[in-house]
Amino acid sequence: MPINEINELNKKLFSIYEQSVQEFLKDIPLLVEVARQKSFTNAAEILGIGASTLSRRIKLLEERMGVLLFYRDTRHVELTDNGASLLDRCGFILDEVQKAYDSVVMNMQKPSGLIRVCMFRDVYDGLLKETLMDFATKWPEIQIDLTFVEHSVDMRTDPYDVAFLIGPFIAPSLIARKLLTIEPFLYASPKLFERYPMPEEPGDLHKLPCIVLQRFGWRWPMHNGDRHVTVEVQPRYSFSSVEMCRDFVLAGHGVAMLRELRAGPDEKAGRLVRLLPDWSGGFVHDVCLVVGASQLPRRVRLFVDHVVFHISRLSPPGKF
Repeated sequence: MPINEINELNKKLFSIYEQSVQEFLKDIPLLVEVARQKSFTNAAEILGIGASTLSRRIKLLEERMGVLLFYRDTRHVELTDNGASLLDRCGFILDEVQKAYDSVVMNMQKPSGLIRVCMFRDVYDGLLKETLMDFATKWPEIQIDLTFVEHSVDMRTDPYDVAFLIGPFIAPSLIARKLLTIEPFLYASPKLFERYPMPEEPGDLHKLPCIVLQRFGWRWPMHNGDRHVTVEVQPRYSFSSVEMCRDFVLAGHGVAMLRELRAGPDEKAGRLVRLLPDWSGGFVHDVCLVVGASQLPRRVRLFVDHVVFHISRLSPPGKF
């Protein structure tokens, strides 16, 4: 027989087998209920189908299997040995299916279990530290596995339930909720200007040592009303951590883009000065809370709602 005919025959045989298995799986609950009730009429009532339909489907099952499953007379229904053997195995299958179903439902509804979260360290330090502590107090049965990342993750492939990502963020297949906006400005320590001149224009940054946050890069867009320029700095230092950038700026080692909210206390205390105050950094990015599905387990939904509520109470709102 030619190989293509053999392949076609195999496909047909597999299709018949697959259909037979599917029909058998549909009939398992019928078999179990008739065995429990020892009555087609009572079983049909519980299953919500007609007694004649139930009897016909059991008969078809017996024909497909080539065995007698029940002894029947006008008053009694009893399992045959083959029927009893099949029932033992089918009962186990139904129990496991029910356990699996209940487990998934409980996983979706019960406020317990594990939430896998990732974020940039500075998002935790500057924004979410107290929020997460408060959530842990409120929901002690929910575990949090928190990973600090240095680059954006792909929620479609990385093993996280919730990610806090800094945009611009475009991912149509995911669900992202904007929490607030990052808009940095230029800051330096007064110590720096004991050795370097104070800049008057963005182009003067070439004369100063610059400290770069790696995710912002070395091209610094800046704007002043309708004026927009991009300065390509030569970084003296490059860090993945906002805190390291701030520490080096405070020590007088260079100029960096820092968030106003983060640098504000140091500016008030005279430890930092804002440079080119009419210019703002062009790195206006959104901080987004990202999840991979609309149907979330209850523990994840509680976490998301908790974070969103706490962020909404920030003052001033909308800035990070």
